[in-house]
Amino acid sequence: MRIFTLLVNGQDLDTGAYEYFPYTDQVIKDFKTPYKVISSLKKNISVPSANEYIYAKYCIDEDETNKKAIESAYNASQKFRYFPVSIRRKILGDIHKNLLEKKEELLNLFVVEGHPRKLCEWEFSGMEKAYRPESLDFFKDELWTEVGRGKNETMYLARKPDGVVCVSPPKNAPCSNSLTAGFALLAGNTLIVKPPLRTPLATIFLWKEIVWKAAKANGAPDGTVNIVIGNSKKITDEWIESPFVNDIMYFGTSEKGLEIGKRIYLAGKKPILELSGNDMLFVWKDADLDNAINSLLDAFLGSTQICMVPKAAIIHESIYDRFLKKFSVELRKMKVGLPSDPKTCLTPVMMMKEFNEFLEDAIEKGAKLIQGGEKVNYEGNKDNKGAFIIPAIVSIENGEKALEMKVVKEENFFPLLPLVKVKGSNDEDIFKKMMTIANSNEYGLRTSLWVKSSLYTRKFIRYIHNSGLIRINSRHVDFSLFLSTHGGTGRTGGPYGEMNYIWQKTTHLQGISLTRDKIPGTK
Repeated sequence: MRIFTLLVNGQDLDTGAYEYFPYTDQVIKDFKTPYKVISSLKKNISVPSANEYIYAKYCIDEDETNKKAIESAYNASQKFRYFPVSIRRKILGDIHKNLLEKKEELLNLFVVEGHPRKLCEWEFSGMEKAYRPESLDFFKDELWTEVGRGKNETMYLARKPDGVVCVSPPKNAPCSNSLTAGFALLAGNTLIVKPPLRTPLATIFLWKEIVWKAAKANGAPDGTVNIVIGNSKKITDEWIESPFVNDIMYFGTSEKGLEIGKRIYLAGKKPILELSGNDMLFVWKDADLDNAINSLLDAFLGSTQICMVPKAAIIHESIYDRFLKKFSVELRKMKVGLPSDPKTCLTPVMMMKEFNEFLEDAIEKGAKLIQGGEKVNYEGNKDNKGAFIIPAIVSIENGEKALEMKVVKEENFFPLLPLVKVKGSNDEDIFKKMMTIANSNEYGLRTSLWVKSSLYTRKFIRYIHNSGLIRINSRHVDFSLFLSTHGGTGRTGGPYGEMNYIWQKTTHLQGISLTRDKIPGTK
């Protein structure tokens, strides 16, 4: 049984207080037995078969752990902010190198935590691509820019670090999402990372064995990276109350996140919010249907329990029927199963009740269930107590009515996907109706579209404004050099929401005017 310790002030911290993490495969097959074993272990009762069910134990905070982490991060920030940007850039380059070296070990932890291999590979691709040299060089250069000269004066724009940045990643994909906070190191900040209490293993490994090792190898002071685990409310309250904390990066639902963001703001700190997403994928009449369909199939990664997958497809009427027919065929190939099975695509669904509510609401308002929606067990057999749902698609033939349905208006965090047919008297009419749907979206993480027409490509780009990222003719969930993987408008990012460059978000802009005496002999 592995042991995962915390990290405070550069030291592994074994608090002596533990939680236990079971193999997710075992939990899916037999929920009761692993948790009986955990209950016994917590009572110090020996269980001979424990290693068969329990993968690891991990430390949780003592009363003062988080406060010690805040103090150590603050002390480190007073030194790290003055490190040459070239060294900070090298730290991030070494993070990328460590990621590649530790890939298999990291992905194994993903699987232990319940992520199917196909989902793991996608998550890792985003982590790796974000830290490639081309992007790191671009980000580094943006921290200090000469913007102009006049006579003997030179003007610069500089991004200065905020100080201590605290990070609370999401429960569904904490490891991959948390790594975006690593860009705060490039800016000269120090970090405290709080993995979720129930799924912390891969995140601990990432920040200790990949990020902290890169920072330490380049001389970063103890306390530059800290890891704490415990009661979320207590830890967050201590961050908000501490005079040493500058920024708080919070991942979660829009309802809870916007309220926490308000508290952070009122405490005089900077909230960086990564909240719910309700992404839309648009398909124009001349689209590459095969690639558009493959992109939309990503809607069911992790059984749609991921923010940045498409949650609705908005489709031109002239190709709607062909699209629906081909998509339905491909969707039937998706498998439920144990995370350790490389063929598995789908994961257990956490929000069964909400799935049924959204489906019933859609049908009452005119949608038609095309396929899916059955509860099954991990072997794919129908089971009223099953933890899986066969991916469901509903057809909506009235674009205006679609805006009244929860399945379009709100975030689907379960495998239920609406396909909306947009009809009109001509293409311009259809485009306008599509834009009404796009810009009525209260969230704003990603938008993708499939279109060949140069005219309508330009029009889509011009008129879609409430989205942190627009992807055109590429996989909705893909990642690109130079662009951030995170950030959005509306209920995704709050009042200051936009695509989030974390090296930018965790800094403040400073203008610098440098005037030199004229050199003798010059005009």
